[in-house]
Parts: sequence; C-alpha cells; structure tokens
Amino acid sequence: TRFTNFMKKVLQYLEATFEQADEGMNHLMISSERCKHFFDKENNSEEELIDLEALTGRFARMSDILIQKIFKTIDRLDGIAPGTVRDRILQAEKNNIINNAKTFLEIRDKRNTIAHEYELHSLKEIFVFVFQHIPFLIEALKKAKEYSQKFYTT
Repeated sequence: TRFTNFMKKVLQYLEATFEQADEGMNHLMISSERCKHFFDKENNSEEELIDLEALTGRFARMSDILIQKIFKTIDRLDGIAPGTVRDRILQAEKNNIINNAKTFLEIRDKRNTIAHEYELHSLKEIFVFVFQHIPFLIEALKKAKEYSQKFYTT
C-alpha cells in the first residue's frame, strides 16, 4: 500500500502539473496572438519588445513544464529512473509523446539561450524560433495527456 500511496501522489502531481500547463499554454497563446504581427517589422517599439519578451518567457516556461515536470513524471510512472534532460526527451519520443527528439533538444537549447541572451540582434532570431515552435509544445502537451490516460485506468 505504500507503493500505491506513492503512485497516487505522483498521479496527483501529474494532474496538477497538467492544470499548470493548461494555464501556461493559455498565456502563451495570448502572447502569440499579440505578437504575430511584429515579426515583419525591422524595428520594434519598446511596447512590442515587452510583448515579445513576455512571449519568449512564456515559451521557456512551457518547455520547462513539459520537459522538467511532465516528461519526468511520466517516466517515473513508467518505472524509468530520472535521467538527463536528453534522456527524458528521447524517452518522450520513444513513447510517441513527441515526434522528433531533435526538435525538442533545439527547443531546450533555445530555452537556455532565452534565459541568457541580451543582444538585440539575437532576439529577433529567438522571437522567430519561438513563434515557429509553439505548435510543437501544443502537440506535446496534448499527446502527454493522451499517453498518461493509461495510468488512470490501471
């Protein structure tokens, strides 16, 4: 029963994390909608830069929630020892939660860049990358929820 209680707690954590992810995804989509017209511009206003930085921050947080919390918790429920970020991403691909580990390794790399980039010319490249890769986060969240259904029925 100790194992059962532990698994129940892990499932509750996963459920709470999915709720957090849904809220985070909603905020990311709002930012995406606000910023979609800014990419054609050569120079952005200060207000637009604030919106774009909110977009990249929300993107980085969503990738963290997926990789650091959801993928890790699913591995735990599958009985897989916690490994590196790379291990988690490769396992998510193996579980068909994501279609391409390489894309998620790039997302993780870009997340790290977002956290440490201050040069304005690099920011434009980051904004474009983020905007192009939001669909991968949306799809991964959807598939992670579908995959995790098996834990609730066993």
